Amino acid sequence: MSNFYYLAAALPTLKIGEQPDITFEEFDQMLKDNLSTSDYKQILEYRRYFDIQNLRALAKNEEFDHHGNFDKGELEEEIVQQDNLPYFLKIFLEKYPETKDRIDNFPELLAAYFRDESHDANRLLKKYLAFERQLRIVMVGFRAKKLGRNLLKELQYENPEEELIAQILAQKDAPEFEPPEGFEGLRALLEEFQDKPFELHQALVEYRFEKVQEMMGFRTFNMDYIMGYLIQLVMVEKWLQLDKQKGTEIVDKIVKGTT
Repeated sequence: MSNFYYLAAALPTLKIGEQPDITFEEFDQMLKDNLSTSDYKQILEYRRYFDIQNLRALAKNEEFDHHGNFDKGELEEEIVQQDNLPYFLKIFLEKYPETKDRIDNFPELLAAYFRDESHDANRLLKKYLAFERQLRIVMVGFRAKKLGRNLLKELQYENPEEELIAQILAQKDAPEFEPPEGFEGLRALLEEFQDKPFELHQALVEYRFEKVQEMMGFRTFNMDYIMGYLIQLVMVEKWLQLDKQKGTEIVDKIVKGTT
């Protein structure tokens, strides 16, 4: 049985831009010690997102993200053995055996992650994955519109009949991009920082942080709070790791649908 009371009571306050009093590794150890097997499985499913990102980092010889379930050596072994990989990732690796093809079609893998993991997730994780997926789609639509890119190509791995996708595709001939229903709060951010990619990235981190806080609510002694805290802790750590160059690179990946 999970000890939510101890976990929630022991956690320090998190704030964007300030060094947290607990590290991701320390919190993960607390989770292993105090969560049931089924609840900790949710943590692994969230962390799988960073394994997906690290697959691309491995292919491009880029810096690894320590928030994943596997370190570099373990991930290299998993790609070969595939004993602990989810089905959708195995299918992707079989479909694209060449490194270049895996890089070029990485948005397809991300789409599969959000689709499959959201299906299996519980409570807050399901809400967060749905929100994160939709936000990324909205941002792809915004950047494609701004840069004159083909929206159909940018969203080729998404279902064009889905309401959100249809709303974005309907704007292909519009003079300006209008955030779809549910993302009206983005408009001010996009207008203020549309030509400042690093500042826009920072604003989006804050936007995400507040959205997760809303999902967590006021009931602190449950899995929703614990999951939300983990997601926010990752955001805080990543914020502190940013410098202007890295921030610009991250935004460029978001534009391309690769992160």
